[in-house]
Amino acid sequence: MSDQLPLVGREGELRAALRALAGDGAVLLSGSSGVGGTRLAAEVLAAAPHRVVRCYATVATLQIPLGAFATQVPTDLPTGPPGPGTLPAASVRAAAEHLARGGRSVLSVDDAHLLDDTSLSVLRHVVRHKLTRVICTARLGWGLEGVPAVQVDALDRERADALLETALGGPADASTRHLVWANSQGNPLYLRELVAQGRHTGALTEREGGWSWSGPLELSGRLAEIVDLALGRLTDPQRRSLELLAYGEPLERELMPPPRDLVDMGLVRVGDDGRARVAHPLYSARLRATCPTLRARAHRRALADRLEAGGTAKPGDAVRIATWRLDSGTAESPNVLARAAEQALAAQDWELAERLSRAAVARGATGRVGLVLGLVLMYRRQCAQAEEVLAETMAAGGDLMSLVQVACTRAFNLFFGLGDENAAVGVIDEVTATELPPELEHAVLFIAMTFALEAAPVRVARLGGELLVAEGGWAATAGRQVLAFADRFSGLHGEAIARVEADHEAVLAAAGRFPSLVNAANGVRNESTLRSGDLSSAEERAARQLAEVVEEDRWPVTQVPPRVLLSQSARMRGRAAAAVRITAEGIPDSDVQPMMWDVLLLAEFAAGAALLGQADRAERAIVRAEAGLRPAWRIAQLAVGGARSWVLAGAGRVNEAMQAALDNAAAARTHGAHSEEIVSLHDAARFGADTSPRLLELAKSRNDPLTTAYASHAQARALRDPAGLEEVTTAFLACGATLFAAEALAEASRLSRLHDRPRDADRLERQASALAESFDGATTPGLVVTSTLVALTPRQLEIARLAVAGLTNVEIAERLAIAKRTVDNHLHTTYAAVGVTGRGGLRALFGQG
Repeated sequence: MSDQLPLVGREGELRAALRALAGDGAVLLSGSSGVGGTRLAAEVLAAAPHRVVRCYATVATLQIPLGAFATQVPTDLPTGPPGPGTLPAASVRAAAEHLARGGRSVLSVDDAHLLDDTSLSVLRHVVRHKLTRVICTARLGWGLEGVPAVQVDALDRERADALLETALGGPADASTRHLVWANSQGNPLYLRELVAQGRHTGALTEREGGWSWSGPLELSGRLAEIVDLALGRLTDPQRRSLELLAYGEPLERELMPPPRDLVDMGLVRVGDDGRARVAHPLYSARLRATCPTLRARAHRRALADRLEAGGTAKPGDAVRIATWRLDSGTAESPNVLARAAEQALAAQDWELAERLSRAAVARGATGRVGLVLGLVLMYRRQCAQAEEVLAETMAAGGDLMSLVQVACTRAFNLFFGLGDENAAVGVIDEVTATELPPELEHAVLFIAMTFALEAAPVRVARLGGELLVAEGGWAATAGRQVLAFADRFSGLHGEAIARVEADHEAVLAAAGRFPSLVNAANGVRNESTLRSGDLSSAEERAARQLAEVVEEDRWPVTQVPPRVLLSQSARMRGRAAAAVRITAEGIPDSDVQPMMWDVLLLAEFAAGAALLGQADRAERAIVRAEAGLRPAWRIAQLAVGGARSWVLAGAGRVNEAMQAALDNAAAARTHGAHSEEIVSLHDAARFGADTSPRLLELAKSRNDPLTTAYASHAQARALRDPAGLEEVTTAFLACGATLFAAEALAEASRLSRLHDRPRDADRLERQASALAESFDGATTPGLVVTSTLVALTPRQLEIARLAVAGLTNVEIAERLAIAKRTVDNHLHTTYAAVGVTGRGGLRALFGQG
């Protein structure tokens, strides 16, 4: 990474500065430290066709008369009246004229707010008499009469992300983007130094999902020096006051009135809520890192004492008090720690919840915090340890509400974490053996129905949902949610969306007790929106949901549904590299036993890698997904089966891919998961099978644009109908499924050429190529149909694909159960037919050169 980054996100400020310099002859770039005023000034000067006279004001030159201009003016200018350290009017004029000597030029003054009085008088004279053009940078709040100011603010999130990608030379994953944003707050200098430090220490590394930051952020090196420079002007009392705020922020006025001097210095800001915060997160981190241990403990103890002395407790106060007491070594009450752990869990602060709950356990409150600790361990994918904690907590007993909460969490962990359906059902049976109030009984039944949605045929889950609806009240809300899932799995996408919308207010009302309902409803709606053919709306909702999950640091597996959806949509648009990047960001390390959601993400990653032509990566991912599957995860099995067909196709094994897709469609049909059946049937059609009769049957009963387009596509392929294929292109483009549209045009071109209609064939091929220009590496068997490849027989095309995938002639012969000599002959005739001399030429024809 170069020390000077390209200018990113400053187009508006650059235009405004150039206009001011050209029109008024002067401009002031005003902003906080590090926001890029000097960098922007350099761009303005580079664009201005004039000689530049550069001057720099510093803390050191502030004490020297004419210090900033010392290198640009004669040393024999006399000093004298009107006062010590200043120049007489004639000398001010002489210095100003000397700075403007030589005709057309630009006087550049960096950090003009640090000019000494004499230099400031000279600069004012230059501006007042328009002796030359002037560009200054200065801190926010400083002004120069007669000079228009262009305010340079910190970058917003979008522009900061763009600068980060530029600094890295490639994309960063969502968690890294959030970490850098949270700590730089859009300050380009801090962002650049964060990247430099992360790469130097190895915390920032390039992985499959892009650049990723691992481990905590530690301030050191140049970044620490820059922050220390900003904090270096503090007196000892000011530093102690700022340290106290750093350990407690944000602090209410009752706990710490905002120090007026620190506010004026720009080191403390007061939010709209009246609470004080350190002005920048890096200042807080550095203050805490350099604070002596005993003083740090004293700060935390003082904060806890002040908050406890305030009397009336507010939400979250227990967490603050317990944390400060724990950090100061004054925590004693296990009940306070347990209550704080519960509040930290409710706020989804997983690390703090674990720390507080373990502290409570150490003080004898195991029964009180077992649920919290079990949830945190499950959150960290330590499902076996979570089962141990939850089983012990459940055995210890307690009131009915606590017992049901622990039992539901334990059953959830057993089913979705460990894949042990029998054990999960056993826990449900155990807790329902006790007579429960209706609401608790319904809560247990809802958990059981989440298992049924994954494991049982869809019709069974639908019956369970109807039973819940019949109970009324909260149970009816949960039941309608189950039915929405059943509709989505059945491929009744419009009905699923309608149920979610009708149930929206009830779900929100129950969110306090059952927050998972909101996520579930969002997932059903997003997936149904995508599969019905509204890719743009589905992408917008999923992107917003993913951003919230990442920024709020929620349970990592809650990232899976939006990631899978965004990847699926990217694949349908032909954006294979984007699909791989989206999924790779969320995949856990290989030494972690995957939960059900991890299996889904691995499968989607494999499909994206196959589409991108990365056969080896795709194979490794699908093998890992298949190894992580559990018999109870039947819907997940269908997702993995669908991805397996694409891994086969990506490896050139198109006939096997077609059979795998047909087998997966049959399994989905048996289960009642017609949504998966529809996708697999369309995939099989794209690989060469005639699945049009069943797709047409399903399309009639669903009447959504994408399913209808799938059926029309399959039918046109089966009928070898170029006009029908060209017509379905319009339907795919209306949905946003550009990849399918390009495939339909490519097949229409091939058929037109075979029907001896070369002009139509050329036109359709050009249209397919135009669509493919928006792709980022996607290649499919249906897309790679050029005028050159049309001459190949199906067997030659199959062998060519396997050769392009990297198999040797011997491996191809073994794969197809034919003699190696037969493979040799087919490849020889293929090279001659398409006019290439070897595999390199074939790869170019298949778009992989």
